[in-house]
Amino acid sequence: MRFNLDNYETVEQRLAKFWEQFPNGQVFTQIHHYDENRVVFRAEIYKDIADPRPVATGFAEETRDASPVNRTSHVENAETSAIGRALANYIFQSKTAPRPSREEMSKVVRQQAQPDRLSADMLTKFREACAKQGLDPQDVAKEAGVDLNELTDADMPRLRDKFQAMKNAAPVEPKRDEILAAIQESFPGAQEDKPTIKDPDSPISQAQLGKVRAMLSGAGVQSLTDKRDKCSEIINRPLERMEQLTKGEASRIIEVLESRASR
Repeated sequence: MRFNLDNYETVEQRLAKFWEQFPNGQVFTQIHHYDENRVVFRAEIYKDIADPRPVATGFAEETRDASPVNRTSHVENAETSAIGRALANYIFQSKTAPRPSREEMSKVVRQQAQPDRLSADMLTKFREACAKQGLDPQDVAKEAGVDLNELTDADMPRLRDKFQAMKNAAPVEPKRDEILAAIQESFPGAQEDKPTIKDPDSPISQAQLGKVRAMLSGAGVQSLTDKRDKCSEIINRPLERMEQLTKGEASRIIEVLESRASR
């Protein structure tokens, strides 16, 4: 349903009426809640600055990712809407116009608008953040239920939440020296006739896990569930998580994937 914003009174018009009738009044606002993506404002209306209690209050919420406008102005939009609601909760509501202010209805219009595709810069930053955490961007997007190729601003809250959850669930990233040691341990030099794995029954190393995931992605296996099942198929034993693989099993999977890729 579309709205004609011209049919709605602005907060500025309501404020003009308020100051005309109550020149000694006060409009007080404060942030009721604030985090990196959401803000809630509370507004209070006083007929006189000396009054101990407000004659009306109003609340309004805005989300940073809700629209391109909110990306830079969600705090200002929430404050203005809260003032408009507080004034309407008192006596400053037009007898001819609908109760919501034009600013409130602008929020509805923004939500109804076709969501903007995510900028290439934002998508690059997301991919870089995944790389730093050893996560596959396609895995994160699929787990979040969004299409990485059709990503919009409205998808970002779900994508961000899933990224944080997968980041927190992932093993602690080893230091650079530990990574190098793991690579040397897991993949001996090419001069040897056949690579040998030290402690093949020990848990899969972070380096091996990252390589297996990357190779599976390159082979067209995208979701974490599908990757786990593919590994189970190769080693012929069930897995609940890829982290349950041993170094020897990981080496076997890598050999199989490399063999298939060379065909």
